[in-house]
Amino acid sequence: MAVATLRPADALCGLRLGVSISDSADLGALGLLPRHAEFALAEIARSVLTGRGGLVYGGRVKPTGFTQFLMHEVERYGSHPDALWLCLAEPEHRMLSCDDLRTLDRSLGPHGRVVCLDPGGNEIDPGAVQNGSEPNAELNGHSDQRSYSAMRRRITDMSHARVLIGGRLTGFKGAMPGIIEEALYAVEAGQPLYVVAGFGGAAALVAQALDIDDLGWAADGFPKRPHDHRIDESLDRLRSTVRSTGWRPMSCGLDESALRQLSASSRPSQIASLVVNGLAQMRR
Repeated sequence: MAVATLRPADALCGLRLGVSISDSADLGALGLLPRHAEFALAEIARSVLTGRGGLVYGGRVKPTGFTQFLMHEVERYGSHPDALWLCLAEPEHRMLSCDDLRTLDRSLGPHGRVVCLDPGGNEIDPGAVQNGSEPNAELNGHSDQRSYSAMRRRITDMSHARVLIGGRLTGFKGAMPGIIEEALYAVEAGQPLYVVAGFGGAAALVAQALDIDDLGWAADGFPKRPHDHRIDESLDRLRSTVRSTGWRPMSCGLDESALRQLSASSRPSQIASLVVNGLAQMRR
């Protein structure tokens, strides 16, 4: 069991944690509900924000979900500027009206900002784009894949480390599952990763591919996944990138034992404690 250590109030000042979280098909088999992932996200957000660190999240506004959950935590615990940078890929913000974007920005107030990106991942003025249009799946499919990939690269540039939780292995928007792609970009950039496999999904495959966790604690067939060559190819690319860059899991400030604890855990307080202890160690 992880034990939280006493840290200065500004232990994470200047650090930005990229948050990668989405639904997992394994929750039911693990005896968990979607709200358990929300609890973990809340604990991480509170711990980072009270340490005066910042969060970066590439989310969606419609339908509601993790974006609104994070904004609620920032409203409660974000006592400093830039507590949350909310990045919207072009397929996401084009479905919002200018009024929607202004309301979103006002909701964050002085503790965060909305970052709208063009298909190349470049920040644009929300007032300079034509919003409020529904996407045409036939026309925008490949363009949207590039837009989501560009957003994930941009978030890597804006962050100092990244945490991975859950992740879809079916119905993903892109050339590969988003959380695997985000792990790949982090490794390419030499960025520390905090991988939580305890909620299953793509994060569990990442933990296994990075030799953080052999998933021996889980039942056969975990995580649940389809036979999809895109998943296998993305994991092969991730392993190859680790070999070519010399990236090391312990660059996140945790030792091997703590990394395995983090990976296997589904306890929000333990996950948050390990992530924040690693970030504080990394900052020192």
